[in-house]
Amino acid sequence: MSTPQKQHGQAVGEQNHLHAKDMQYYCDIAEAEQFGRLLWATGIHNHVDTYDEIVFVADGAVWIWRLVEKYFPQAVQIVDWYHASQYLTPIAEAAFDADTSQAKEWLTQARTDLWEGRIQEVIQACRTFLRHAHVRPFVEKAITYYTNNEKRMDYARFRKQGYLIGSGTIESACKQIAAARLKCSGARWTLAGVIATAKARAAWLSKTWNILKPIYLNFSASA
Repeated sequence: MSTPQKQHGQAVGEQNHLHAKDMQYYCDIAEAEQFGRLLWATGIHNHVDTYDEIVFVADGAVWIWRLVEKYFPQAVQIVDWYHASQYLTPIAEAAFDADTSQAKEWLTQARTDLWEGRIQEVIQACRTFLRHAHVRPFVEKAITYYTNNEKRMDYARFRKQGYLIGSGTIESACKQIAAARLKCSGARWTLAGVIATAKARAAWLSKTWNILKPIYLNFSASA
């Protein structure tokens, strides 16, 4: 859920006027199909079937969107703006050399078109470098990505509807759960240990620790 804040101007790619709130965290390490079932169960536990709108923001990984379409076909699908824009930088740097005015000018225009959801313009801008062998691998990768995810990059419409188009809150969760807790100096983990600790950290951040604690104590007592 996001709420508007006072806006003081923003650069392309920023939504500083929106702020996520009432966040719940859930994490696991599992194969895609098992994770999909966990995704569905977590959603139902949080009553998403009663919501008028469900929005998923993720990168362009095919397996992610297959799970979303399988379990929540009515959901709005948004490819994270930051992941999408990262495909443009290697093209600009390879075509014009990094930090040149030409690279900056091309990148600014391409990012602006992407921000406005003009994906065909972005694709066309990339195609102009297909004839350059040293740029072609970056161009082909970008074109494939944008073509496959075009419907998930209607950023102007998504912003107009008040949706966050970046996964900043998810990246923040990764830092709070993985980096802050699991990457402690000298830490050594088993797979089971890292999953259990990550789940506990997620419950703590979600303010659901008091719900899980009695279950943990009962489990310990019966062990």
